[in-house]
Amino acid sequence: MLGATFLTGLLVLAACGSDDAATSGDLPADALEVVNSAPFAHGSWQWDAVELGSGKTLYAQSENELNFLGSTTKLFTAGTYLDEFGADSTLETPVYSVGTRNGATLQGDLVLVGSGDFILGSRGVLDGQLEYIDPDDHIYAYAIPTSQPVKADPLAGLDKLAKDVVAKGITSIEGDVLVDDRLWDPYPTKEGVLTSIMVNDNLLDIVVDPGTNAGDPITMNTRPQTAFYEVVNEAKTSAAGSESTATATLGADNRVVVSGNVPIGSKQLDLTVFAPDPAAYARALFIEALRRAGVTVDTPLDKARGTLPSDSAYTDANKVTFLTSPPTSILTKLVLKISHNRGAETLLCLLAKKAGSTDCEDGLTTVIGKFAEANIEPGTVEIYDGEGSDPASATPAAMVRWLTWIHEQPWGAKLKEGLPDINRDGKILVKSGLSARPDIGPMQSMFVAAGQAGYLTTESGKELVVAFYALNGVYPKFTDGIDTFPLTAKVHTQIQQHG
Repeated sequence: MLGATFLTGLLVLAACGSDDAATSGDLPADALEVVNSAPFAHGSWQWDAVELGSGKTLYAQSENELNFLGSTTKLFTAGTYLDEFGADSTLETPVYSVGTRNGATLQGDLVLVGSGDFILGSRGVLDGQLEYIDPDDHIYAYAIPTSQPVKADPLAGLDKLAKDVVAKGITSIEGDVLVDDRLWDPYPTKEGVLTSIMVNDNLLDIVVDPGTNAGDPITMNTRPQTAFYEVVNEAKTSAAGSESTATATLGADNRVVVSGNVPIGSKQLDLTVFAPDPAAYARALFIEALRRAGVTVDTPLDKARGTLPSDSAYTDANKVTFLTSPPTSILTKLVLKISHNRGAETLLCLLAKKAGSTDCEDGLTTVIGKFAEANIEPGTVEIYDGEGSDPASATPAAMVRWLTWIHEQPWGAKLKEGLPDINRDGKILVKSGLSARPDIGPMQSMFVAAGQAGYLTTESGKELVVAFYALNGVYPKFTDGIDTFPLTAKVHTQIQQHG
């Protein structure tokens, strides 16, 4: 089956059809070498580059034609969220006691209520940091097995809440520990169901390395450490140079089997497993955090015995503690820096909730409602979720108008700070998007959709809004296309130097 691979956080290749090749008057010569290179002879290319302030178009080709957006769609989601909530707003994830207190004992249930904070104290945010790995963050381990989790403790937020519970005098719970993720209706995505609670990006990381000799078991470590999953190691070390076939498969009763081979000398792999029930996963991890903090909790990890209370049970009087999220500008920064799909969809769900709906797709109504303010014509943007699943499409001209509108907003500088800096000099800040199909047997890999959009400052000091998109670049192997990604940066670098 020809499945699509979405690597939306990576740098992206562009394409140009050979029958409509660009001329030297359109782009700098070195940029044209990339645009007109052989893998894209049968593709198509559209772009628009406009000077901020004057509105002067510097480069344009097919700028009014629709093309796939990929994860540049996240510019619409993040921009709308910042406009609706402001750059400094925060989310509060509370813990309530439902029952009566008898000294240090809670005769009832402790309930953690999800608020949509998809960082939840992880990634170092409790220490004022934001850890992520660009482009190989573990959120893309399903597509890039050599991706890695960050070093920061994924359970730091839950541990803080657990310590707060003890500080409030609760050291024993006779009822249950529950997680309420009913803020919106469960939202199915290609990366699993999305609700208002998320711990470690809803992932179990199984980090594996080869053994010393062929035939040895592989070595592995899980993050976070939890008894919620039973992880069984059936994988073996294979000869150097052989194919890596290691996989992790989730079965019944939360049993995960790691199987296949890992070659001697291969890079460390992260075999992530998506939690099919985010609330059940978070509940188990919270129970374990409470126990680490010294709270006696006699309830099974795998199944709740209690039932969630009505919303009326959540009062100020029985609020035990809460965790405050980093500000919106940090949430959107994580979404943009590593193209966090589940984070983007969470922003969409929160937009829907603010509009009075529990259906996450209704957040699109708020996003689309901003287009008139940005002078975007109807029919020039077509989006279907918060992350940019195909066939999300827009014209380069529409994206330029959106980015120009963002530049004029009081929170615009915060969004720019969250954009990937492709040359790490602060001069080219662009969001990338990609949808690709892998090579299958003799059929070559097709980079179906690719694009970059954002801001660029030329050597002469001109500030530009840029949107470059391409369709249907072809490579013999998927890895060949991945290895060529830096050439896209060359296109922008040439414009930056000569624009």
